[in-house]
Amino acid sequence: MYTYKVLLHPNNKQRSKIRKTANKCIECQNIVFDYLSAYIKEKKKIPDVYTVRRWFTMQKEQKDKETIKAREGLTKKQQREKHLDVLFYDVSNDALKQTVKDTYNSFIKYFKKLNDYPIRKKYKSYKKSFYVDPIKIKFSDKYVKLEKITTSKKESKQKMNIVRMVERNRIPQGVKYYNPRVVIEGERIWICVGVDDENKPRKEINNAISEEIGIDINIHSINISNGDEYKTPIGTKKIRRIEKSIKRINRKISKQELFAKNIFKPKRKYKNLIKNYKRVNKKKRRLTNIIEGFQEGVINKIIQANPKMINIEDLDIKEMLQNHKLAKNIQMSSWRKFTNKLKEKCDKYKITLNEIDKYYPSSQRCSKCGNIKKELTLKDRIYKCEKCGLIIKRDLNAAINIRDYKQIIKA
Repeated sequence: MYTYKVLLHPNNKQRSKIRKTANKCIECQNIVFDYLSAYIKEKKKIPDVYTVRRWFTMQKEQKDKETIKAREGLTKKQQREKHLDVLFYDVSNDALKQTVKDTYNSFIKYFKKLNDYPIRKKYKSYKKSFYVDPIKIKFSDKYVKLEKITTSKKESKQKMNIVRMVERNRIPQGVKYYNPRVVIEGERIWICVGVDDENKPRKEINNAISEEIGIDINIHSINISNGDEYKTPIGTKKIRRIEKSIKRINRKISKQELFAKNIFKPKRKYKNLIKNYKRVNKKKRRLTNIIEGFQEGVINKIIQANPKMINIEDLDIKEMLQNHKLAKNIQMSSWRKFTNKLKEKCDKYKITLNEIDKYYPSSQRCSKCGNIKKELTLKDRIYKCEKCGLIIKRDLNAAINIRDYKQIIKA
């Protein structure tokens, strides 16, 4: 099964309604969590899924009556702050049913020792999601039709259910969809849907098969043994500009927080402070997107070469982070994400991936004669062998040594 993840571009009314449905699903999850955890405390066997669902349908009516009573004498703003602005009746029934099933399955996984004990969710959590019925969801070239974004049955207001997607002609139409979900990550809203492997996008892979490839990862570049070099975006003007803007906004936030403490008022009343929090999160997301996009582009180019085997160095990142001058750049480059993504792609396309020993002297060893140069420093970017007189780039020399790792050990 192949999953598509496409960014949505809803208007303000749709955005608020999507967030409300996600919050109501969190409330549903917490109600079921308390119900099942009570059985565990009393050391009783938890009931079936169907009995839990029946119990929750009875609870829905009671909870809606309680929220209507609690609304009396409150303004719309106060209702929104206390999460009383939406009823369970206003939210899609399929989304609530699936949340009940998901919470029940999380407890079963805990009993089977596949997961830790489940946790109660918070409304302020960064990542939220809810389920959409795969039969009721409909995709066009640039729109997706969701369920019960609006409660009215008028044709003019039914347009609220149709949400615009950022990318056109991305998700195939007229096929079977699996587990569609709307995911909220900070300020961004995505639609995730699964399709059969027959409908996934095909990548062009070269017929020419290279036997082995060695990859050397660096802060400023990713080098491959065949001579290809990909320069990372770390240290570029674009990233420096974003980092400066984050520092500037953080200074404003610290001043506004001090002002909030001095006059003993809650932070949520300051709209400018909330705006600055959102601005910082947006900028940080931009930084991660730049680096992740670069990594995915490099991985796609490596796999399009269709190698039989890939050798990569297993770096000791904890030790490297002790260097306070390079720690920030090492953390930003996210080498562990790169290796994990490469593993997933290699498993998909049936390419063997080997992680070589982290203490192997790939940069100190000469790729021609095998002489080890122990006096090599980080400033030396060109490798000059004293024995055979080889002059080569340091990172390319390391990538060739990583490629020939098994042959060197056997010898």
